[in-house]
Amino acid sequence: MLILIGFGILLFTMGILNHYFYRTYTYDYANFNFSLWDWAHFRMRPINISPGNLLQEHFSFTLMYFVPIYWLMNWITQTYTLILIQYTLVLIAGWYCYKIIKLKTDNLWLGVGILVYYFTLLGRYTTFAADFNLAVISACFIPIFIYYFEKRKYLISLVILILSLFSRENISIWFVFIFIVLIIEHRKDKKAVLYSLIGIAISIIYFILLFKIFIPSVESSEKSYTLFEYSALGATPGEAFTYIIKNPIESTKLFFTNHLSDPAYDGIKAELYWVYLISGGFVLFLRPQYLIWFIPIVAQKVLNDNPFRWGIATYYSIEIVTLLPLSVFLVLSSIKSKSIQIGLTIAVCIATIFMTIYKLDAKNNRVPGYLFLSKQKFYDKSFFTPPFNIKGVNNLLKQIPPNAKVCGSNILLPHLAQRQFIYFFPDVRDAEYIVFSVFDDNYLFSHEINEQNRINYLSDPNWKIVAKEFPVFLLKLKGTSNTDEIKVNNKWNLSDTLFCNYEKIDTLKRTILFENNQKADTLIYLTSEKSHSESHSLKLTGESPFNTSIRMKDIDRIAYLQISAWCYCEEKHANIVASSGKVFYISSNTYAEEVPSGWKKIVLNFWVPKELDPNDFSVYLWNSGSKPIYFDDLQVIKKYIE
Repeated sequence: MLILIGFGILLFTMGILNHYFYRTYTYDYANFNFSLWDWAHFRMRPINISPGNLLQEHFSFTLMYFVPIYWLMNWITQTYTLILIQYTLVLIAGWYCYKIIKLKTDNLWLGVGILVYYFTLLGRYTTFAADFNLAVISACFIPIFIYYFEKRKYLISLVILILSLFSRENISIWFVFIFIVLIIEHRKDKKAVLYSLIGIAISIIYFILLFKIFIPSVESSEKSYTLFEYSALGATPGEAFTYIIKNPIESTKLFFTNHLSDPAYDGIKAELYWVYLISGGFVLFLRPQYLIWFIPIVAQKVLNDNPFRWGIATYYSIEIVTLLPLSVFLVLSSIKSKSIQIGLTIAVCIATIFMTIYKLDAKNNRVPGYLFLSKQKFYDKSFFTPPFNIKGVNNLLKQIPPNAKVCGSNILLPHLAQRQFIYFFPDVRDAEYIVFSVFDDNYLFSHEINEQNRINYLSDPNWKIVAKEFPVFLLKLKGTSNTDEIKVNNKWNLSDTLFCNYEKIDTLKRTILFENNQKADTLIYLTSEKSHSESHSLKLTGESPFNTSIRMKDIDRIAYLQISAWCYCEEKHANIVASSGKVFYISSNTYAEEVPSGWKKIVLNFWVPKELDPNDFSVYLWNSGSKPIYFDDLQVIKKYIE
């Protein structure tokens, strides 16, 4: 109980703090919050921030199970409700893993071990990147089902089976393999074998009905089912099944090789296997039958067309870390020597803890950019560091009436999603309020498109800025609601403009100067081969891809930067970059303008985060390709808010 309570406090704290610190996202947490609110009000409308309704995205009725909890708790827990539900179920699933081992053996070490192991696996923490997900919920049903099956309470296990099948579309195939393992385990128990065969039949029939009738019935011209993405196997589940039967060797190879053309994805599948083999998976080779029920859940990962799903990132390993504790400790419970049991239990738990800590460090990951470590690494001080004044932003959001139509940016919309009309900025539609953080991009668009939309609405006379808690702005459409307008001073004061056409040179110091005589670059990059204006430009090559950084000692006073440069290149390898160590990084290769001569203007606009180190902040040009790129007419505009 102490282990369960201790890890329960940790999981709830992590989930709650991620939401409280505005680290939950529109996709998927705002989607799920909107759908829970909508279903609780007996509606199933299309989600305005995503094409179609939730059933068209995942054929799952899981949120319907929680409608009573919504009416019981949501008046207190509000947009935290789903987080609390999810991690309550994770704790329950862990408790049932313990109960299964207790049912099999009275060894205290194994009971303690499975709980420690269950709560320290890497996938338990990478899941926090996804906030809330149906895959996490559906996986929690499996230990509960297995426990009641082992207890011979077949009616209860049947109810859990049905709830599981309705929870997510991949569960039916998974259960076929779970029942195969149960048949092997209980091959001498005719009743258990019979019920397992019936379970296989139910699962297969439901799978056929799901893809032949149920899913097609909810598809529309606006939204069709798109989650079957296994082009290496076929276009449909039927084609995939046929390919696997006809090509077993090639199908097996796909589990281990990069089946896409991009070599950047090499090694992602191998990392997945090594992480979980070292984290106790090696024990399964003592009882290979437990490898069987991993086949479908591993296949759905590593055979997918999206390499993001192959590896250890986010919730894509949740089924593995739900079944692995049971599998490992069922094997350990079958070992007759108590000393070997205890030794392997300790070894497995220690190896898992070290592997989890090791892989929660960005530099130790095959694809670190996908891990969202700020949401998972709970022992790092950055986890407890809010991105802005939380109390101020909370007060700002309270100014939005509960029935108002709201358009919000990525990290703000999850806190506003339990209402009838929500939109994902910059899709404003008929919204009455817009709220966004100037550092918060809609991932569907480039930063420059997001930034241009923010600037457009901030300067639009039809929209009034009614509150500001930097970096968050609240705008109201004029003539709507009766909220008192707050005067927010947003007057720009153009403090400084730096311009360099690479013609002004200090020959003694061998430097290129801005028009105000500030150093812009060094002579080693200067060339007369091409130019946008006059006779010189800057040349960067694959061997020398970066120019000399421009330092800004007054960065602590700058509110906004507009940086532009003209470039001459064949592909989009010309970049403007601004960075400050590990704290801040932003770049752009977006073309804002192009002339017949082949020169293109790239632009980087951004709000400057507060408290950047002036000694560590720099702006520079970057050639990310191998062919030479020419830059000319560099301009840096610094802006302040009075």
